[in-house]
Amino acid sequence: MEFAEELETYTNTKELPKEYLILKLRISLNKDLYESKVITYDIYNIMQQLLFKKMDKMILEHKK
Repeated sequence: MEFAEELETYTNTKELPKEYLILKLRISLNKDLYESKVITYDIYNIMQQLLFKKMDKMILEHKK
């Protein structure tokens, strides 16, 4: 389980900024692109890591 997913279980996502929801959509889009073979696994993996990192940061800032 990713750190963002773990924190999300303890965080009300409705209280997070709208950018958080946009990042979740980008994760879904990234997965669709990979499954459609538009992007390679390497690009998919890098993008997922970057998106999760941004989501983690938003959750941690929200917790403060």
